[in-house]
Amino acid sequence: MPVDLVFRSVGYRGVPVPGVPFNDRWGVIMNQEGRVVDAETGEQVIGEYTAGWIKRGPSGVIGTNKPDAVETVVHMLEDLQADKILHPAHPQAEAAELFIAENQPRFVTYDDWLVIDEIEVAKGQEQGRPRVKFTDVEEMLAVVGK
Repeated sequence: MPVDLVFRSVGYRGVPVPGVPFNDRWGVIMNQEGRVVDAETGEQVIGEYTAGWIKRGPSGVIGTNKPDAVETVVHMLEDLQADKILHPAHPQAEAAELFIAENQPRFVTYDDWLVIDEIEVAKGQEQGRPRVKFTDVEEMLAVVGK
């Protein structure tokens, strides 16, 4: 059978994030249509949302994630309109960047992504492909000095 593209699926099971309600049996963050809910009360956890496989489990095809994410974003916007959101003490972008840097010092910035993108596209051109994605996170972070 002639084919132009093959995907390898490696499987996936969500892992808990400390402090976020998680269903061990299904491997998903506990949620209602993308809004994270408390494990005991079922009440919405204000300011926490989820999408993709960690929301519904490893199911569907590539195109399944987009409408799934749209559903979550619709609820985020509803919550914003209803003022059911967190009000941080320091809402500036710099404060968020500092928080991320303190908690995940090896995060990828937009400028980092531009470097990664350029390398992936160049590798792809060498092989007559649109790009060659990094498959190793450590290798990807190394090219941006992280």
